[in-house]
Formats: sequence, C-alpha cells, structure tokens
Amino acid sequence: MSTTSSNMTVPNSTTHRWLGIAAWILALLAFVAGGYGVYLRFTEGHSAAGYGSYVPWGLWIAAYVALVGTSAGAFALAALIFWRGQPEQYGLARVAMLVALGAFVAGMLNVMLDLGHPLRAWKLYTQTSFTSIMGWMAWLYLVYGLLLVAGLWLTRKGEVPPFMRRWAWVAFLFAVLFAGAEGALFGVVGARSVWESGLTPILFLIEGALFGIGLVAATAYLFNQLTTKAARSLGQLMLVLLAILLVLEWAEFSTGLYASVPAKSATLSTILSGEFWWVFWIFHIGLGVVVPGLLLLFGRGSLAATAIAGALIAAMGMATKLNLVVPALAQEELEGLANAYHGPGLTFTYFPTNMEWLVWAWTLGVGALFVLIGYRIFSLSANSSNRL
Repeated sequence: MSTTSSNMTVPNSTTHRWLGIAAWILALLAFVAGGYGVYLRFTEGHSAAGYGSYVPWGLWIAAYVALVGTSAGAFALAALIFWRGQPEQYGLARVAMLVALGAFVAGMLNVMLDLGHPLRAWKLYTQTSFTSIMGWMAWLYLVYGLLLVAGLWLTRKGEVPPFMRRWAWVAFLFAVLFAGAEGALFGVVGARSVWESGLTPILFLIEGALFGIGLVAATAYLFNQLTTKAARSLGQLMLVLLAILLVLEWAEFSTGLYASVPAKSATLSTILSGEFWWVFWIFHIGLGVVVPGLLLLFGRGSLAATAIAGALIAAMGMATKLNLVVPALAQEELEGLANAYHGPGLTFTYFPTNMEWLVWAWTLGVGALFVLIGYRIFSLSANSSNRL
C-alpha cells in the first residue's frame, strides 16, 4: 500500500489493475452465461421457474427489492456528501451515484423479467391507478432514474454545479421517500402478517442505507476513490446501521414469537429454524453482520477491511430479502391446503431453478457493466491515479 497524504491511502497499481481485470471478467461471465437463462425465460416462460400459484414470488423479487434499496442508499450517500459541501469527497459521491444507477438497472430488470408480460410494463404509466402504491412507485422509478442519469452527466467533468449542492437536501429526502415507499409495498399487505407492520418501511430504510453504503465502499476501493478518512467515516456509519438493524430485527422477531399469532409466528419460526435456516444464521447473521462487524471494529480506517466488509454487507442483503419474500408466501393460508390440490405450481416449497439463477446472474452482470462502462463514460477515471 502507498500513502499519498494523511487522508488518502490508495492500493498499489498492481493490486488495482488485477482487481479491475477481475471485475470485468466476472461481469462479462455473468452477462454471457446468464444470457442463456434469459433465452429460457422467453422461450419457456414461467414454466422453467420454481415459483407457482402458492409461492408466486421468488429469487427475482428478492433481488429486485434488495437492489433497489441498495440503489436508494447509495444515492442518499451521494446527496449527503453534496449537501454538506465536501469537495474532497466529490469523487466518492460520483461513485455512489454510479453504483446507484447500476443497482437500480439490475433491480428493475429482475422485476421486469418476473412479470408475466414484461413488454407491457409501459401500461403502468398510461393506465396508472393512483390509489395503488405500485402505481405511485412506477412514476417514482421514472423520476429516480432520470435524476441518476442527470446527476452523473452534470458532474461528468468532476465539477458539481452550485444548484446541485444547494438542492442536494431535496435529493436526499427523495431517496428516503423512495426507499420508504418501497417498504410500504410490503408493509400494507394485510394478508401477510409478517409483512404488515409499521416497522417494515423503517427496516427497508435502514437496510437500503446499509447495503448501499457497503456497495459504495467496495466499489470506491475498486475505483481507487476510497481514502482513509472516507473508509473510517463509512466504516463507523456501517457499524451504527448494523447495530440499528439488529435492534429492529430483535424487536420484530421477539414480539412476533411472543405474541404467538399463528400466521406470523409460523413464518418467523420458518426463517429461524426451517429447512433454509442457514440463509438467516449463516448468510445474514454470520457473513452479513458478524464478520463485517468484526472487520469494521478491528480494521478501522483500513481500506481493504472496509471494502471487504462493505462487499459482504451488500452481498448478504439478498439473504435478508429472500427471508422477507419466500417464507411469508410458503405458509398454508388454510390448514390442509397443501394436500387438497395437486399439480404444477401447487406447492408451498420453493427453491430457485437453474434458469432463475442464470437470469439473476445476467441482471447482476448488466448492472456491473453499467458501473464499469460508466466509470469511463462519466470520466471517473480522470480523478484516479490508476485506471481500470
């Protein structure tokens, strides 16, 4: 490692170059291999997927929720940096906007491919029901995407227009509204007691901020935009958010189990000790909370430790959202329903098929390529001593 000032430490050129090559290889592999899954999705339709009538949502919806929340968190971080007027952190803010765009594109691709007729998504705008939260979200998605592209374009020369700094607080509030509304999509569903809760939008806000900041830290390290000062600040922020997340989850699980409302307690028990218990305990708690928490505690200010912790937090966000989406749907609404009818899709068990994993990988590849290509288009590389 080499140090350029008291506030900036950058990886050596060899490390940076190999990280860049690895990122391009992984993104291209995901895009090419996942392309076969997209082909299967359009030639075989939903019959090649593992979800059905009882469990209509699966991997793609979990990915959509996780990625859109991550995007909102990254965007809020960028707006906060601009709002506070920290020119030395503007490079990090631009990386955050680029990460927000890539995560948003990947998330929206997941939900579009989950639709029965993806090419009819435009009807959400021409036939909007404004009494529906989903109707409002369709328009929020459009505005949000335009804000991301406009922000990156206006800062492509490394300078931030005065009006962006002056009105950054509005963008920050919009990101909070955006992430909260995403949580409300689940929080207002009274038919699923584990979703219907005032805590659900709050959890979405905290998780989105946590996942977004984590992914920004990892990407900034890759792009050579993570300074020691920024690593320390982002690390402390992630630790605080991890603590808040644990408190909120403890409140949700402890009250739900103690109250013993059958529909909710059964879902929570499935998450904690069901067939896929390891998704919660190993991927979420172990790799998504404990390991990154230890890295951040004992590696304060370390660029590598902060980047690895951020990458783990962002990646393990999928486990959180899988536990939100699938267990709530995999419960019999009427006792004996699982054995009452038999046929394709009439099952309460779900695990993603190969086609679903490939499509998911393709969307991640597209999002990653947006970030890697955008790194050059929006001249982020001009601010780095090393190039990808």
